[in-house]
Amino acid sequence: MDSKTLSLVILAGGMGSRYKGQKQIDPIGPSKETLMEYSIFDAFSCGIKHFVFIINEQFNAETKKYFQNLIEKNGGKVEFVLQTTYTSVPRGIYDTIEKREKPWGTGHALMITKNHLNNPFIVINADDFYGRKAYEKANELVQNEKITANTYGMVAYKLANTISENGSVSRGVCTVTNGHLENIVERTNIYSNENGEIVFEEDDNVLPLDGDTAVSMNFFVLHPSIFRKLEDKFEEFLHENASQLKAEFFLPKVVNDMIKEDQLEVIVEKSDDNWFGMTYPEDREVVVNSIHNLINDQKYPNSLWT
Repeated sequence: MDSKTLSLVILAGGMGSRYKGQKQIDPIGPSKETLMEYSIFDAFSCGIKHFVFIINEQFNAETKKYFQNLIEKNGGKVEFVLQTTYTSVPRGIYDTIEKREKPWGTGHALMITKNHLNNPFIVINADDFYGRKAYEKANELVQNEKITANTYGMVAYKLANTISENGSVSRGVCTVTNGHLENIVERTNIYSNENGEIVFEEDDNVLPLDGDTAVSMNFFVLHPSIFRKLEDKFEEFLHENASQLKAEFFLPKVVNDMIKEDQLEVIVEKSDDNWFGMTYPEDREVVVNSIHNLINDQKYPNSLWT
């Protein structure tokens, strides 16, 4: 294992039910770049050369060839891992899950990459934009050998910089003490009300949230030691949830459980960049305009790869 070699894992296997389409490959850049191409570009800028895509069956051969050519032309290596509802699931429960359509979630997606990762790695969502600073902070953690079997990293964002104008969102609300993560609580139905205040709904109550609150956007810097824990926790999850057609096995919950069990510390680096992503169809225009503004600010070239 080379503790200073960093890989990028891209979670591109979601179904995009609220977006009503394959948002992972929707062209949004001026030269028809997808949103994840900006993540790949930022990763290359930090010296990352190894990329692992977790994909679904809609991620076709033409799309795979496109990304393979793009990455290999820039001196990188790429691997594709197919996530299905049957991947790494015991045969004994196949009958129980035959009607399941929804993937098992981000924890399962990462778990199935076990044989492809031997060094520290970043995990991101394909449909999110994180900004260059996040990759720089992650790379600094790795180069300083801060990422170990018992210490992981995470880049957190200000909640106010992650709200969608087009509907409610779910966010991992973080408690951070002395630069370390204490807790992540998944809050659903977060939105800005008519007064511009950020609130969330829980048990028929509407409760406030501070816009400066740190939230996780699934930008983790991890060590291969997580795979054994993912396998153990997934086995527990299936025992309790195999018959639930929409239950998901979430990566942040596994990280949170490891913290609670005193098995792990997580260093939190904070980014002041604006996160943006594609949850709803209406978000596409926001993303296109945001990329356009970044190009005008000379943060990215007009065409990423030429």
